[in-house]
Amino acid sequence: MERLIVLTIVFASQVLTACTTDQLSRGIYEGSKAYEKSIKSTPLEKSKSELPSYDQYEKERRGGAAP
Repeated sequence: MERLIVLTIVFASQVLTACTTDQLSRGIYEGSKAYEKSIKSTPLEKSKSELPSYDQYEKERRGGAAP
């Protein structure tokens, strides 16, 4: 019985880790994008091209394949 509980906990943690990794990566990317946007202070700096969305970034990072 104890072994079943341990296996259930290990399985659940693996599933949750897989789901959270993508969300964590997206959060880090979007946070750095917002930070980059916030530190640009002059109009010239603000007029430079903005970073792409996370989905576009993932697509380019994977070589054009759909995420």
